[in-house]
Amino acid sequence: MRTEASRGEAVKKEGKTLNPIVILVSVVILCTIASYFVFPGMFNRTQLDGRTVVVAGSYHPVDKTPVGIFEMFRAIPEGLVASGSLIWLVLLVGGALKVYTESGSLDKGISRFLKLSNKVGSQVVLAFIIIVFALIGGFLGWSEQIIPFAPIITAICLSMGYDAVVGMASAWFVCIIAFSVSPTNMFTVAICQQVAELPLFSGMNLRLIILAVFEILCMVYILRYAAKIKKDPTKSIVYDIDNTSLRRDYSKVADEKMTVRQMLSLAILGLTFVISIYMVLAYGWGMNDLATAFLISGLAAGIVCSMPFAKIVTSFADGAKDSFYGALIIGVARAIQIVLEKGHLVDTIVNVLSNGLGGLPAWLTAIGVFIVVTLINGLIPSGSAKAIALMPILVPLADMVGITRQVATLAYQFGDGISNTFWFTNGTLLIFLSLNKIPLSRWYKFIVPLEIILCITAAVFLVIATAIHYGPF
Repeated sequence: MRTEASRGEAVKKEGKTLNPIVILVSVVILCTIASYFVFPGMFNRTQLDGRTVVVAGSYHPVDKTPVGIFEMFRAIPEGLVASGSLIWLVLLVGGALKVYTESGSLDKGISRFLKLSNKVGSQVVLAFIIIVFALIGGFLGWSEQIIPFAPIITAICLSMGYDAVVGMASAWFVCIIAFSVSPTNMFTVAICQQVAELPLFSGMNLRLIILAVFEILCMVYILRYAAKIKKDPTKSIVYDIDNTSLRRDYSKVADEKMTVRQMLSLAILGLTFVISIYMVLAYGWGMNDLATAFLISGLAAGIVCSMPFAKIVTSFADGAKDSFYGALIIGVARAIQIVLEKGHLVDTIVNVLSNGLGGLPAWLTAIGVFIVVTLINGLIPSGSAKAIALMPILVPLADMVGITRQVATLAYQFGDGISNTFWFTNGTLLIFLSLNKIPLSRWYKFIVPLEIILCITAAVFLVIATAIHYGPF
């Protein structure tokens, strides 16, 4: 029989997770080594509406360009620069949330939210959280951007009797799945449709149905797991991992009265999200626009709550500091793609995988595109970068085999997004695992069954889309 001391040792041992930056740097090193042995090639490129896109059928061998040691390390700061807009958005969202926390508004709001769970049931509250983040992912196209919210949602879930896996799944997972099938994703759908010469955000009706189906599947899966571990905490896949540092005691403010100013500041936070979603859909707001919105939101909340300006600035800095590690991982993850580009390996990978799609039936070609993009996504997580490289190849392929360009776009979208919750080279996945103290192997234990369900569902929708000639063309 294990003693309490031996159990504590087991907790320490089993609670260890691989450092995300170590994983990503290891992949950078492997890609660097590959640049010395792989025979590279390139596609010709041309300009399309201000974007550089690949010319289909133009692949040709080129001389090797091995990546040197200095260039390998230089890829990391280059990755940080290339991800600058996203990194600053994460930092400023983190800063704004810190202002809401320091004003007392956020903790008091959450404490009342938890009281609501006692009245309507924690499953209802959890379903509400899932729906909110599904909307954020589906219509804002966010994934990395919700990093500052991770500790908050996990603390709420732990307070309701769930575990860190539920916290991560109900926020980031549903957000990234919504991103994967979003009808208005600026980073994948918009670019793919531009390259394919489709009307912007055309085919929205089917995508809305797909978004609803996928999120319902995710909600049912998460709620079933959540109910099981609340009934018996030992069923949690992270039961033996100490989560003390993830908890937050909201009981301290549960009986404190929320001031009118604090209620108004929370209204500002909610309004910030509403305005952001509208502006993304109506005016195509980008990262810098969203970062500005949250900068203004944090400043406004601080002023409304009568915080000294120096305190507002300090809170922004502290919040950005708390989010910096996650932001750093985003830049290091981008370094993988930069090394592949320096070694002329991106086009080589795209060419090898896309060649396998020739000669297949139309419906199988659509599924094949989904699989190919999924594989490439393991090395090039950037949805927009893959779209620019792949869609010029997939569009003529779609025309030749008899599937519509809209189907090719949908297949690309599935391949780009769904596997983001699986590939260990995805920096965002590693960030959330690290923040929630969830070992990668435990995450796979939780997520693989649902991944299989979602992939099968995606394949079914691709067959349907092919059969109905999903268009307009």
